[in-house]
Amino acid sequence: MKLKLVILILFVFNISSFAQIIVKKPVRKSPTSFAIIIDKTTYDKTSDAVDAYKNAIESDGLATYVLINDWKNPDEIKSEILKLYKSKNPLEGIVLIGDVPIPMVRKAQHMTSAFKIDENQPMFVSSIPTDRFYDDLDLKFNFIKQDSSHKLCFYYTLSPNSPQRVEKDLYSGRIKASVDDNSKYEVIKNYLLRVVQQKKQQNNLNNMMVFTGHGYNSEALTAWTDEHIALREQFPHLFTPGHTLKHLNFRMSDQMKEIVLSELQDPKLDIAIFHAHGEDDTQYLVDLPNPKSPDGKIESVKLYLRSKLRTAKRRKQSVNEAKAYFMKSYNVPESWFEGAFSDSVIKADSILENTLDIHADDARKIASQPKLMIFDECFNGSFHESPYIAGEYVLGKGNTIAGIANTTNALQDQWIDELIGLLKYGLRLGQWHKFNNLMESHLIGDPTFHFSSVDGLDLKSLISLHQKDLAYWKKMLQSSEDIPLRSLSIAMLYKNLGQKYEKDLVDIYRKDASFNIRMQCMKYIAEINSPVFRQMLKESILDPYELVRRISADWMGKSGLKEYLPIMAKRMLTDESDRVSYNLKSTMVFIDPVASYEECVKALDQMPSNANKDKIKETLKSSILRNKEWLEKELIPGITSDTLKLKKRISNVRTFRNYTFEQAIPVLISLAKNQKEDKDLRASVLEALGWYALSANKDIIAQACEEIIKDSSNPKEVIDEATKTKNRLKEGYSNLITS
Repeated sequence: MKLKLVILILFVFNISSFAQIIVKKPVRKSPTSFAIIIDKTTYDKTSDAVDAYKNAIESDGLATYVLINDWKNPDEIKSEILKLYKSKNPLEGIVLIGDVPIPMVRKAQHMTSAFKIDENQPMFVSSIPTDRFYDDLDLKFNFIKQDSSHKLCFYYTLSPNSPQRVEKDLYSGRIKASVDDNSKYEVIKNYLLRVVQQKKQQNNLNNMMVFTGHGYNSEALTAWTDEHIALREQFPHLFTPGHTLKHLNFRMSDQMKEIVLSELQDPKLDIAIFHAHGEDDTQYLVDLPNPKSPDGKIESVKLYLRSKLRTAKRRKQSVNEAKAYFMKSYNVPESWFEGAFSDSVIKADSILENTLDIHADDARKIASQPKLMIFDECFNGSFHESPYIAGEYVLGKGNTIAGIANTTNALQDQWIDELIGLLKYGLRLGQWHKFNNLMESHLIGDPTFHFSSVDGLDLKSLISLHQKDLAYWKKMLQSSEDIPLRSLSIAMLYKNLGQKYEKDLVDIYRKDASFNIRMQCMKYIAEINSPVFRQMLKESILDPYELVRRISADWMGKSGLKEYLPIMAKRMLTDESDRVSYNLKSTMVFIDPVASYEECVKALDQMPSNANKDKIKETLKSSILRNKEWLEKELIPGITSDTLKLKKRISNVRTFRNYTFEQAIPVLISLAKNQKEDKDLRASVLEALGWYALSANKDIIAQACEEIIKDSSNPKEVIDEATKTKNRLKEGYSNLITS
């Protein structure tokens, strides 16, 4: 009788239980499904809110599971995800709620935009907190251990035999409180109930704010103004009466922090985008004030110098050496450092600095209103830390539903606005974020949320129904005048056709007037990485869109072809964007420092008469040729020397991950193949060679890897790294924009 009663209860509540995992099944059908994955303690304390959240998602047309367990490790969760993904109505996305294990991945820095750190440092700071473990089902990982202090964190290495780029199969979200005490359950409960209520409302996308902070994109005004044009292409309705797209720049006011906090509390604001620097608990908005009087400027310098001494002390470096360095570098008296460690001065400086940036405490005090916040900043999404600022906004007391944020540092040169215009057609936030294939980028909050469609077009269903329907996407590309829909069509056609679509991409690029369309085409042409791409760079470096030029500058330098140097030199000297000029100057030396300087001199000589020509030549000579000295007298001797300590040699090798000098390739290959060298050095050399995926000489590197792999006398560590590098060169970068 008791057994029958249990069966009846399970049937009535549509719940199944196996191996302690409780599964609440969907009550409706849909072509794809969604899964809420939650730890048992959090569920027990928030069950009413979780169940209401499940029902709200299903009412929106998406069949939803709830998986409840005392999860022991990430592998246990991934196993359940795979089962549901392979079911009749496969998963399209997941959300991880509460204390769900956090994968901390190692040996995968090439799948991030900027995270390059010595993995000999403590594992907690040198690993990538990433949910790609859960949403990219092809990636393979080898378990290392659970963190003894941070019990939710589990360390893995990316397997050598795994794919070496991110291509998400699902979208995912994290709903994790920024606090780490028992109040977290109330925070999550309140958030879920708020989301349920907001899903019942009409959520029109009518108003947007974009903020750009100091030091971002070299503070290039061309980069800032061109983003206005790109966003106008994607959201033309925001430029009609009754709507707004407000662009704020840190230069506009010394009170920018208060202005931004006020804007974030505007009930009409729907999306807020931040382009700035950041930490896990801070958004860096503005620089120190720029005084007008000489006395004010001196006080500003003193404040800067005091902060440098405090930084040295915090990092356990010599304060006296730091002071001597700055006295010599800036020719300032010792008296300008006075008060650096005085309590009253520290307090006064801290009060001033607090007016410049938004901290976790500031976010906690306000009720932020935008449904979506995009944190184009380092570390703001570090959900393995407490507090983390994205969590303060999203799970706070306002109306923010989700944030896109990074768990590690991130590159500035990103295309954050890619396909964002699709959100106006009711695309779920997770479906949009699925196009972002980086290890560090995460959606904090509810990934199923969507804005109301501006004209009734239901993209969230159409993408699922027409994944491989080439005729559908070709028709949309030809018939639609809407740039986001045409961009999506190009993305779907490329996803299905790959290199077969290359000629069409070139044709579209050359004819289309849209900034966004041309950037989309060049991104996919770069992914194909054929001779056509290398030829197209000669055109894209002259593109009217600053972002296309900026990214093309990086691609040119990393391609390593000397034929680019005359074009790069001329553009470096004449481009109106500081960031484009900076990127060209930084990457042309990868091809050949001496030839780069010579081409700059030729370009200068061909320019109209200018009294500053000789001064410019001298400046370029010292800055560009310095790379020749660095490469030939420091870097190469620093990796080949048999007298330097192994640790120092490996440290020098890591430099080539950021500075892909073509002239270093033969030396690096020779070291990698030399069986007399230490296996750790050889493995680090091979890892560095994996960053040459855009090089015209990548096949030479791949061949060397193949020879190492086939020679069984090589150590396993070396063969494994050669396998990874060979695959990295073949597959290319996870995101070409951040290569």
